[in-house]
Parts: sequence; C-alpha cells; structure tokens
Amino acid sequence: RFALIWNNILRAHYNSRLTYRPSHGDKEGHQPETIKLTPGIEKCVSGILRLCIWTSNGRDTSIANQVLSTLNILHPPLGALIWYPLELNLDKHLAEGLWRISRNVDGLSQIDAEGWGGILGLVEWCATRGGLRSKMDDQLGNLAEDDPSLQAFRSLHLILHAVELKDSLQAYRWPQIVRSVRCLVEAGERGHCPKLSIAGLDLLHVLHTRMETLAAKGDCAESQHLLSCWVPILEAICEPAEKSRNGSVRQQAISLLTDTLLDRHGSRIPVDRGLCEIMNNICIPLAGERITDLLSIPYDVQNDLEETLIELELCISLLFKPFLHHLKALISVKQEFIGIWISMLGIMTQLLGEESLSQSNEHNMHGALREDGAVTRAKLFQTTKELGSEHLRNAIMVLAAMGMLVDNDSDDSTNIISDGAQEISSVTWAAIGSIGYCKPYLEEWKSSACQ
Repeated sequence: RFALIWNNILRAHYNSRLTYRPSHGDKEGHQPETIKLTPGIEKCVSGILRLCIWTSNGRDTSIANQVLSTLNILHPPLGALIWYPLELNLDKHLAEGLWRISRNVDGLSQIDAEGWGGILGLVEWCATRGGLRSKMDDQLGNLAEDDPSLQAFRSLHLILHAVELKDSLQAYRWPQIVRSVRCLVEAGERGHCPKLSIAGLDLLHVLHTRMETLAAKGDCAESQHLLSCWVPILEAICEPAEKSRNGSVRQQAISLLTDTLLDRHGSRIPVDRGLCEIMNNICIPLAGERITDLLSIPYDVQNDLEETLIELELCISLLFKPFLHHLKALISVKQEFIGIWISMLGIMTQLLGEESLSQSNEHNMHGALREDGAVTRAKLFQTTKELGSEHLRNAIMVLAAMGMLVDNDSDDSTNIISDGAQEISSVTWAAIGSIGYCKPYLEEWKSSACQ
C-alpha cells in the first residue's frame, strides 16, 4: 500500500516542493531564487527523513531504495535548499536525520546503489556544512554536539566499520566517500578542531586498507582500477599535510602518506603511469614545499621548534622511504627515474646547501636556548642536516649496490658502464659536490659506493 501511495502521490509532491528549478535569470548570471523557509517546507524535509528511516527498517528493499534516493533533493545541485532567512537553515535537521538513517546497519545492508547514492550524497553535504564552533564555548577545538560535520563523521565512521556493511559499498563509491572525508577535514580546519581532521585521516586509512582485495589481484585491469581508486585517497591525505594550520594534523597526514606508500598497493600499479606520477606529483612536491616553508620561518615568530624538527624529519622520510622501497620498480623506467632522482637532489641541495648553512651560522646567537632548554634554532638546522645527509648517503649506497652509481673519475677500464649509470652518476656527484654540507664527504662517499 505504501509503495502505491509513494509512486502515485508522495514522490511527485516532494519533488515539486523541494527540487530546484533554475529561473531564466540564472542563465543571465543572476543569483538563484531562494525558498522561504515555511512550516510547510520544513514538514516536507522532516517527512522525507522519517520515511527514509522507516523504509530502511522494512523488508521491501525496492521501495527503500526509491525513498532513499530522494535524499538527493534535500541538497544541491538537485535540491532547492537555499533558504531565506538563512539563519533558519535545516542543516542540523538534515544531519540528525542522516545519523538516524545510518545507524540502522541491518537495513542498509540490503539496499543497492540507488539508495547508497542518496545516503552518501547527504553525508557529503552535511560534511560541508559543519565546522562552526558553539557560541556557548569559547575554547578552540570544540564543536557543537549537533554540528553537521560531526554527525556526518559519526555516520561515515559507522558505515565504514560496521561488519554488516563490509560488502555493501562497492569500490566505485569510494571516490564519493573520499570527497566527504575531505570536507570533514576542511570542517575541522574551519572550526579549529584538529580532532575532527585527524579522525577524517583515519577514515582515509580505513579506505586504504579496504583496497587490500584489489591489491591482491595482479591482472592489468585490476591494477588500473586500483590506481583510479588509490590516487584520490593519496591526494586527500596530501591536502591537509600541505595546507593545515595545525602541526599535529600535518604530522599525522605526512606520516600516514608515508606508511600508505610503503604498503604493497604501490607494487600493484603501473610504474610509468602510476608510481612515477605519484612520486612526481605528490611525494616530492609535498616534501619540498614543506621543507622550504619550515626552514623559512621568520626568527621573530614564536614557534615550537621541537614540532618543527619532528615535521622536518617526517618530510625527509617521505622523500626517501617510498623512493627506496620502490627503487627496483622505478629503475625499470629510466627517464622517469632520472627525473625523480634529480628532483630529490634539488630538494637536498636546498636543505643542505651553502645558503641554509650560512643562515644557521648567521642566526646562531638568535637561536639561544628557550626557557625550557629544549631546542635551539642552531640545533634544529644541525639535526636536520645530519638526518638529511644520512638519508642521502644511504640512498647513494643502495643505488651503487644496484649498479646505478659509478666513479666517473676512475681509470678502471675493465668495468663496462651503461649509459644510464653514467648519466645518473654524473648528475649525482655534481650535485653532491655543490652541496656545502656534503662536499667534504664527496670522496669518501665515492670510494665507499664504488669499491
């Protein structure tokens, strides 16, 4: 009986009241019309939410999918929820309805792609509408209990962790979930709530582990599928690592990105169009930009140098650990490998070069001990140089052991040197010779690497 009423009356009624229909003025660049928030409109929204809750508890999955799909008209682009007056918006109302729908995991385990599309669309919308701190609480890091982004996180966390729903979400839905998580991280930034941002990163890690089944398959089609699902996750992790104002969020993101790239997923994707692009477009630019920003902090700015040192160490690890872990695969693509190695040498030249060394000496007096006697600026630069030099030397020794580095000045004519090894060796020794901190060790590294 309900299916008959829904198909003949209710569906058309809700669509006519809530679906956004652009006026002719929108095409000319004018602002879209708003809907005056009246009790009738609010009742329509409440009615859809209640019907979604009720039908998801029933046994008729067909009608449940139809009703759940109408959640798309509660938010843009289909929905006309551009309310007037704006302070009477229904975001918290929608978020509470989302949570009541999501917590019924037994019912959601029966729905199909149509129903999931409506639920995940509402999750993404609620995630974008949160991040506003409670007016009653002046402490940073706290959001209101009914904040839409918190409700979206609770719903998404339950959906991803519920055993009943483990096989319900197909891989093609993951990019939409990734977009929702990115909105959650941004909401944490807006609300100065690092806990929400870090919790969002944890959800990205859950999605990464879900790809284990794809990574276990070695055929070409699955490797392309894995790459298309994996790269959005890596980009979502990279964003807060680069842009977050909170040091703890940046550190968590950089550490998670490094660990993610060390998993076996990277060995299951194409090297030239997958792994090399990830190194060139994500790892190396992020590490380079963060190292540059951290070393250029003004000296009159109060900054936690211990936190800065931790982040520098994480950036150096991000630069070298994935490179060495996937080195055998990277070497198989000669030109791309040379480009990656040159980019890494450029970053290390900036980190260990003459300019940063003189900068450390110049401001040695300004780097006096803090009141707690923890870290000085001079010690920060020195420790960073030592760590970077150690990682660089280790990479050189590994390359030499694989036959990719030779001594160009050697008179030994018995060794046959490939063109690739010759080119990489010339670039490497020239770069190290130009690095102020490493120049004294050039001959020692050459003899150790090429003996």
